[in-house]
Amino acid sequence: MPEIGHKEPVLVVSCFALQKIIITVIAVFGVTAEIVANVGVSKAFSEHAVLQRGMNVPIWGTASSGEKVTVTIGSQTKEVTTPSSGKWKVSLDPMEAAGPLTMTIKGKNTVSVTDVYIGEVWQVAGQSNMDTRLSFYATLADSIKKADVPKLRYFTLRQPGQTTGGQNPWIVVSPSTAGDLSATGYFFGKEILKTTDVAVGLVVTAVGGTTITQWMDPATLKANPGITNSDKGGMWDLWVAPAVGYGIKGTIWIQGEQNCNATDAPVYGDRFKLLINGWRDAWGQGDFPFYFGQLSSTSGTAGPDDVSYVAEVREGQRLALALPNTALTVNFDIGKGDWHYPDKPEAGRRLSLPARAMLYGENDLVYSGPLFSRKIIEGNRIKLLFTHTGGGLVAKGGTLSGFSVAAASGPFVRGTATISGDTVIVSSSSVGNPARVRYGWSNVPAASLYNKEGLPASPFTTESPDLPTGAIHGMPTVSPSAGVVIGRAEHQSFYPVNALGKRIMGGRGAFQVLWHLSGKRGIVFQPGVNRASIPDNDGAGDDRSDPVSRKKRYENR
Repeated sequence: MPEIGHKEPVLVVSCFALQKIIITVIAVFGVTAEIVANVGVSKAFSEHAVLQRGMNVPIWGTASSGEKVTVTIGSQTKEVTTPSSGKWKVSLDPMEAAGPLTMTIKGKNTVSVTDVYIGEVWQVAGQSNMDTRLSFYATLADSIKKADVPKLRYFTLRQPGQTTGGQNPWIVVSPSTAGDLSATGYFFGKEILKTTDVAVGLVVTAVGGTTITQWMDPATLKANPGITNSDKGGMWDLWVAPAVGYGIKGTIWIQGEQNCNATDAPVYGDRFKLLINGWRDAWGQGDFPFYFGQLSSTSGTAGPDDVSYVAEVREGQRLALALPNTALTVNFDIGKGDWHYPDKPEAGRRLSLPARAMLYGENDLVYSGPLFSRKIIEGNRIKLLFTHTGGGLVAKGGTLSGFSVAAASGPFVRGTATISGDTVIVSSSSVGNPARVRYGWSNVPAASLYNKEGLPASPFTTESPDLPTGAIHGMPTVSPSAGVVIGRAEHQSFYPVNALGKRIMGGRGAFQVLWHLSGKRGIVFQPGVNRASIPDNDGAGDDRSDPVSRKKRYENR
């Protein structure tokens, strides 16, 4: 370029070539080229975009160094001077649901983004069971024909054949466009739209055939050098990084099929927790909701002492509930013998349940199937305690199946199981001193424990560490009678729930909880406070809800 500027006769000719280059850059990469110093905005903020309501929303783009850029939408205007990097960014104040609006970005030139809505934005992430489109399933052809949903929009980072992320525009869902949308994301989004009656945007960052480490952010990988996957972080770089920072309500996730092997399955749970924490740090929004679907079923036997890498990955997913603001949905019963089950309507509906219950005001909605809490050994039998029993435990089909039992050492054998209130009693005549129980521990679980609301219990093994009752779904859980919190309370909103997983008081109230891990903690949560700073065992404060401190930790790792 500098050489061209020094030769005027050549410059006249080259302007035409340069114009073609600029047009090509804009057409291929969807950005206004810094070559011409025009103000531009990221493709993530294209026509039909949905911005997250009720939170500060970052908007970013490019301009020449020192150029003043103003962003106007609705009644607010934000201004910034472009730094030497040529990349500007502003933060819009929280907005209520609205639309359609026009967002104007003005510098030396003006860019107008039309048909923008303020509503609910969810990231749709994972591998093939989240990536597969509506058009993939012949059984969903009628759903495509009926997909006239103008307030449901999607921004897919990768369409088949693309090698660069973040170049696709936002698309309004209609019969002509729905086929290219994630099937699970579509049915999830429809449920959220029906519940909230505001525009819903889906930011899709899913790619089939991928492993957990491929989705990890660079800071997490740097902090964990023992992760040696040959393509670690590759999917993050291509398909997540372009969307990092886009204001979202939360993430829904289905992944793990590619990790069902002897090397990955035993460490999947630890790596999944690293991924969740890493993504939250990268976004800088605190512990935003992260809801994940457990692995479905694939081919395999159902013997009581089988080695099942699928079961190990499912267990790792269940144990990720120890993280705050998470929820698990169970899918083994909606796909038998094929990873890519066609019942995506049910998978999407189940993922919407925790959002509807915990975020959108359906306080009495039972959003989870039974979750194993702890075991009590009573002589020659083991009593299993559960949370999220809803209206009560039931055996689907009439016969309770899927339980195996073992002594402290030795093989598992099929157990006899009976429901007793909100517990299950397991025993076997061939195991006189039972110590361990597994449930649904198979590629294809022959398991029948549900709650009366029709949600299946998660497979589990008592060999894993117990999840503190309060850690499940990241909220304080209190005894209905004593009001005692069990476990660590690390959630962005606080309310007590009973043993059924239901709120026992509406909304966010001020209440005192008793902390019994050390016998000396007393914490008061006030209305509207995001999260308390809870002392660790060493007495040091750990206010991980603060996005600023989380961002600093992320950058310093």
